[in-house]
Amino acid sequence: MSNEIGTLIADSRTKMDLTQDQFGRKYGVSGPAIFKFEKNYVKPSLDLWLRMAKDVNLSEQAAVLTWVKAKLPKRYQAFINPHAATVHEEEGKYGKKKEVSSPAKIVDAKEIRKRILADASAPHGLKQMLKDEDLWALYKPTSQEIHVLRDVFGQLGAGSKSAYREALRLIREFSTD
Repeated sequence: MSNEIGTLIADSRTKMDLTQDQFGRKYGVSGPAIFKFEKNYVKPSLDLWLRMAKDVNLSEQAAVLTWVKAKLPKRYQAFINPHAATVHEEEGKYGKKKEVSSPAKIVDAKEIRKRILADASAPHGLKQMLKDEDLWALYKPTSQEIHVLRDVFGQLGAGSKSAYREALRLIREFSTD
């Protein structure tokens, strides 16, 4: 499994010329905890990682994506690039490169909903969630949330309506911190 977080923590600590105990005190954790993070035995909590990521000079978005990537099974980790502004697929249908639009292109939630529902290549679970009038009225997803559902979670597969609903809850949990 990738140890990107552990490597970033170790590199940051080394650049600061701190021991694991000294580095840990800076964040209110023990030296042995820092050792476990660096060796990939455990991952820091998201809150702790976000505080550490500031010292590593990672944007909050890149830090969250790095943390989420580390929690995924190894076979799915390659789907997330924490440093990419847009999501690219190596080869689209018929050998053409396919680029997924960035969240800034469509800002009206109703418009992106309409386009995704008309898009045959959109993930099935996302389309089912967006078709459900009750869920739409209850959750009122923003265009940015819909783009993240499509661009990030859609790369993981077709999914189910309930999986995309849970993904929306996850997105909101990260954005409210």
